[in-house]
Amino acid sequence: MAAPSESSSSLITLSRALLGRALGFRDCPPGVLDALIEAGQVRTLDKGEYLTRRGGSFDALGILIEGSLESSITRHDGNRLLVSYLQVGDLVGFIGLLDGGGHVTDLKAREACRVMMIPRAVVMTMRARHPEIVRACESQLAFRSRVLYDRLAADPSLPVEARLARLLLSWTGLYGLPRASEVLLDVRISQADLADMLGISRQRANAAIGELQARDCIRMSYSRITITDLDALKACANG
Repeated sequence: MAAPSESSSSLITLSRALLGRALGFRDCPPGVLDALIEAGQVRTLDKGEYLTRRGGSFDALGILIEGSLESSITRHDGNRLLVSYLQVGDLVGFIGLLDGGGHVTDLKAREACRVMMIPRAVVMTMRARHPEIVRACESQLAFRSRVLYDRLAADPSLPVEARLARLLLSWTGLYGLPRASEVLLDVRISQADLADMLGISRQRANAAIGELQARDCIRMSYSRITITDLDALKACANG
């Protein structure tokens, strides 16, 4: 395991801050979020280590507090389907949390990671007492379902710029932080990551990013993306 780089108290503080910003959970009473975090434990992963395998037990709600995870499914023919990259602040384990079954994808650390693991029993007990947690889980699942269906319905004949614009718009619900007339996507993602998400070369992704910046839709700097004109980005998403 990788050596801890932060004290336990600072990791707890970070976990609480991230849960307080998460879709749905940000509407929960502060005391409820405090209790969830207090019941959790931090798990540390080395690069390439699996947090869980598809079908494996995942008896917790996880909050990624450091690093990044790759969510994927390996088919019977050995081909890998990349589902998503999980970034700091992302929550994992909702389906298993609700039905008690195994995890639906492989989760592998792309770099050294830390995940706050809140036991399923604690979350389910608090769900029964606090309807706000029920609504938070529903908001997360509804949003994730919409993103998934949007990806399934994506037209590969659309220009790459339109596909990229749609991907960025889909992230505003989970990661968007309003900044005056702009929206900061509070997630670190590289041009190579975007290329993998869209199934294109890095060079083509760079060109698409440049085109959206030239149209004053976005600004990208140090793996951070700011939507500078939401309406213009929506127009680009329509092709």
